Amino acid sequence: MSAEPRRSVVVTGVGVLSAFGRGPFLLEQGLRQGRSALAPLRAFPPLGLPLQVAAEVDSPLFDAPDFPDDRKASLAFAAVDDAVAAAGAPSLTAAGVWLGTGLSTVTVRELNEDVMPYVRDGVLDRVAVDADLHRDRVAPRRHLPERVTAAVARRVGALGPQSTSFSACAAGAQAIANAAWAIRRGEVNIAIAGGHDSMIHPLGVLSFIVLGALSPTTCRPFDHGRDGFVIGEGAAMFVLEEESAALARGATIWARLLGAGNSTDAHNATAPHPEGAGAALSMRRALLDARLPASAVQHVNAHGTGTPLGDAAEANAIRQVIGAEVPVSSIKGAVGHCIAAAGAVEAAACVLAARGGWSFGTAGLSDPAPLGVNARVDPAEDAPQVLLSNSFGFGGQNTTLLIGAPGFTPS
Repeated sequence: MSAEPRRSVVVTGVGVLSAFGRGPFLLEQGLRQGRSALAPLRAFPPLGLPLQVAAEVDSPLFDAPDFPDDRKASLAFAAVDDAVAAAGAPSLTAAGVWLGTGLSTVTVRELNEDVMPYVRDGVLDRVAVDADLHRDRVAPRRHLPERVTAAVARRVGALGPQSTSFSACAAGAQAIANAAWAIRRGEVNIAIAGGHDSMIHPLGVLSFIVLGALSPTTCRPFDHGRDGFVIGEGAAMFVLEEESAALARGATIWARLLGAGNSTDAHNATAPHPEGAGAALSMRRALLDARLPASAVQHVNAHGTGTPLGDAAEANAIRQVIGAEVPVSSIKGAVGHCIAAAGAVEAAACVLAARGGWSFGTAGLSDPAPLGVNARVDPAEDAPQVLLSNSFGFGGQNTTLLIGAPGFTPS
């Protein structure tokens, strides 16, 4: 008995800001050439922290009037504008908006500016706070993770459902998965989906130093000498559509969102399950969702943070589910770890690879560790039809996306 036909989800527009610059083709150029955009830290003085490099976005950002001085919002708005333009500026009235984001950029100055005006004689004045909780007032809502999702919906005029994923480093990928599932269910025909984040500030960096997750020098995914990731920032946004609706309006299909899977390790607040149990489950669920065998996957974009435990656990999971021969790479040595935006930025890389007939290598990898996977150093012009992309967050939150070339059809 054959499976029932179902609604197909396609990518019709991409906007991305990364350390390579603004625009998907700068990301493609950098990855296709095997370059790294990691550079000496410029956002703030090192302050004695063991940190030398970062992956910062240099390009001019959109000035987000709703959120002055909010870098994360600026990244999101710029990527949304670019994605909508790339999709041919479709009507978004019925669209849904699904975004992934991370911890707010909280500094001592911001906390003082936001909180102290409401303190009277050492007590928080709730009446004053309630009076200012108005849609036109930004400061009291500055640190709410869903605020940018709502602002994006207003900006593009989207009246459909909206949702914000706050699942650490899996958030951007999880938002894309949720949007794709909503399209497949028939809830919407078009959606804005992606992730945005910037934690390149003292408190953000310090939090990862305390966890022992940052490398003081560079990111070396799957390498013998790996000692942590380099923090990055960025945003990637997609216009996702139901295929027949996209074709009816003459849209160009960049790639296909074939399937997705989620799981939770239920193991440790910061360390992955050593055998990669949750990661393997996420990949299996994505394959099941896509109705594809593991043999269909021709390239794996690993979460690949360059941490000793994380890479080993993920390699175990990949070997269990996909096997030891399929090429595996990570772009975090090129664009850093974009935290909540990582899954979205990496999904953009997979879309570009599927569309352009190439696959990326692993910047920073020079001495592959014996982890039992085929860790690829250099990019290749190998025309992968199906790419699997992993995103794993602290706390064991896992999301896997399966991305297909525009012309891919299951055999």
